[in-house]
Order: sequence, then C-alpha cells, then structure tokens
Amino acid sequence: MRGPGTTLICSGGVVFEPRNFSGVQTAGKDIEYPFVSMQIAAAIGKVSGLLERGGATVQMQSCAPTPLNEMRERPVVLLGGYNNEWTLRLQNALRYQFAPEVNASIIDREQPQVHWARDRALPYSSADDYALVARFRDTTTDSTIVVLAGLGRNGTEAAAQFVTSPHYMELLKEQVGNALVDKNIEVVLKISVIEGKTGAPSIERVNVW
Repeated sequence: MRGPGTTLICSGGVVFEPRNFSGVQTAGKDIEYPFVSMQIAAAIGKVSGLLERGGATVQMQSCAPTPLNEMRERPVVLLGGYNNEWTLRLQNALRYQFAPEVNASIIDREQPQVHWARDRALPYSSADDYALVARFRDTTTDSTIVVLAGLGRNGTEAAAQFVTSPHYMELLKEQVGNALVDKNIEVVLKISVIEGKTGAPSIERVNVW
C-alpha cells in the first residue's frame, strides 16, 4: 500500500558475470529475479530502519521494473550506482556524477580532470571504493531524491552507513552547517576495502546548492 508517508527504496540488482571486474553485471528488465549482495542488503536494512524509526512507511522495489510514475511526488532512495538505472538517469543535476560505465568512475563536471575510480590493478576485494551521497529536489519526479551509490557494492554499503550514523552526520554538519537541513547536497566518499570487507567512509568532496 502506498500512503502519504511512504518512502520508496529503489535498489539496483545484478546477475553473475565472472568476466567482469566485480564478478557481476547489472540485471536488465528481462531478469525476473535479480539478486543483491550482502553489502546492499545491509544498506537496505540500515536505511529502512532509520526511515521507519522516523515514522515513514517504506516500500522496497528493484529499480529495473520501476516506472517513472511510481517515483513521483514522494521521497525516493536510490541504492546503487552502475547497477541502478534510475541513479544514472536522474544524476544530470549533480556536479559529481557517475561517468559512462566503460570509464567507471565518479567525475567532477566542473573540473573534468578530477575523478575517483577503483584501482583495477588490484583485486576487486582489495581496491578502495568510492561513493556518491546526494539529496536533491528532482524536477522529473517532483520529489526529493536521495542517492546512496558506490562504484561497487562496498561503496553503497558505506554510503548507507554514512547517512544513518549520527557521528558522520555531525562531521558533515561541521562542514556545511544548516545547509544539511534544507539545501541540495552531495558528498563524495572514499572507502577502504580489505578482503572484501567495507571500511569506514571518509569525505573527499562536498557540494551544496
């Protein structure tokens, strides 16, 4: 049931593809049962728990079959970067955004020479990840969009940890002040990854508008 207090969590889904760097690839609309990693499952749990404690009703859907009208006029949380087509579609207003997948990285549109990418010379389980955290008013959906998206699954897990942790929110507030409450905001995070485990996020860049 969808009510006035409903927030949609829209998660990316994947299927196995051992030839890819990450071992998976994005699940298309023709995949009836995409799967999510343990890291994304942890992110879903953190975010939905925070929303429900705040009194919201949470609706969970996979991104691939979710039409635009399902996202209109209500808060939407997009989990995942390259495995979530809505993250990629709705990022046009952002300064920091995901580059085309062939050049998988987070880029700065105002400084094209600046980008953040996983080190492909290292195994996927040992390469530092990067994530984008954003909250903005989107004109396409006429709703508030929250993006919690890593280049990989560790980044998405860390992004969810970042926004649900009072400690990290206080660190962010020290940088942006009252803008944390009522402005559009985006943050680039760096995340250490050791043997596939997600480390603590650290702030690389912040943009407020």
